[in-house]
Amino acid sequence: MTNPTLLVAKHTYLTRLKKKSFWWLIISPILLIAAAGLLGYGISYFSNDQPAKVAVIGPSTSREAISQSASKMNIKVSSITDEQSAQSALKKQSIDGILTLNDGQGTLVTQQKAPKIDKNQLQAVLSKLFLTTQAGNYGLTARQTAALMTPFSLKTTVQNQSSQQDADNNQAAKAVISVAVTIIVLLIVSTYASLIGNEIANEKSSRIMETLLAASSAQAQYFGKLLGITGLLVTQLLSYVVLGVGANLFGQQITMVKQALSYLTALTPAFLTYTFVFIIVATGLYLILAAIAASLVNDTSQVSQAMVPVTTLAMIPYVVGLASASNGGNNVVVRIFAYIPFMSQSTMPSLLANQYVNWWQALLSLTISLIALVALAQYGQKLYAKNVLSYSDENILKQLLASFKRS
Repeated sequence: MTNPTLLVAKHTYLTRLKKKSFWWLIISPILLIAAAGLLGYGISYFSNDQPAKVAVIGPSTSREAISQSASKMNIKVSSITDEQSAQSALKKQSIDGILTLNDGQGTLVTQQKAPKIDKNQLQAVLSKLFLTTQAGNYGLTARQTAALMTPFSLKTTVQNQSSQQDADNNQAAKAVISVAVTIIVLLIVSTYASLIGNEIANEKSSRIMETLLAASSAQAQYFGKLLGITGLLVTQLLSYVVLGVGANLFGQQITMVKQALSYLTALTPAFLTYTFVFIIVATGLYLILAAIAASLVNDTSQVSQAMVPVTTLAMIPYVVGLASASNGGNNVVVRIFAYIPFMSQSTMPSLLANQYVNWWQALLSLTISLIALVALAQYGQKLYAKNVLSYSDENILKQLLASFKRS
């Protein structure tokens, strides 16, 4: 690695690092996640089922027994005790339902939009009440009735409760990882491909590229920009690691944060490190394609056009990853994609998290992507050197395809 390459990398990194847009790039996902969490919490808080107000028509002893267990059934016993008043109240929607009890039988009538009632609990309470009544009819004493109604005692223990909890959290985390990695990779690729595209386009449109190449070389400019932009990606990911550690240390007193962290801790450091490295390698592959495409633009207005092939390619593993998130391990296409560079970053971490592949297979996939990264970097440097001083009005995609054919 030559000194000019380091200078270009340093300049690219520091220039972008000082811009507010980069820090907004870091903060915006956090704000989005926080907003989504607060919204979910608010919806959950305000959508908690209120007890269903139910009129109980039957003996006073039955009403009293149901009132004592009302909270378990998510109901509130109304003061209405006669059938006619209850029917009138139900029509006016001032109560949610009517429970009629008569000779060991019961009928529950509710409104269509009434809060949910735990019917299993209601059945248990009514069964106990009926059994007590029947025992009295048969002349059993209170002690005999109590003995008859005593349930069979069964004690259960979990051999390793903490391990079971970790397993449950792990399953939940795996389900999220399958989708999260796919989305994160697409967002990162789209963002950083656009960054390097604008970086190169700005220099070409201002016609200072010739000066830069005279002072250094196309190789230094090419690798320097790739390293600088990759450095920004590493900075962003490390900032999230620091925030995650901080949340783990200081967020344990907040119930919502503590619950979220309980799922994240189910993922092993080895898996998180593997995913971290894979994202960087995969983004590096797309950055090289973005640099090659951007070397063909004449001004910044063509950047979006130049990035179309890159984002289109990135959409393929995104669509496959989302479509097969639930049963990706049983999908032959997903298993093949897990070893193909440009595709594997959205499928292999998911397969590994859900234990559809072993670690040696995951490392093999990463190794293939690393080899592809090195080979494409060398190949891309030649194309960059040929195209960076070319100013053509021809369609970018046609120029790109022609460039690959000539090389």
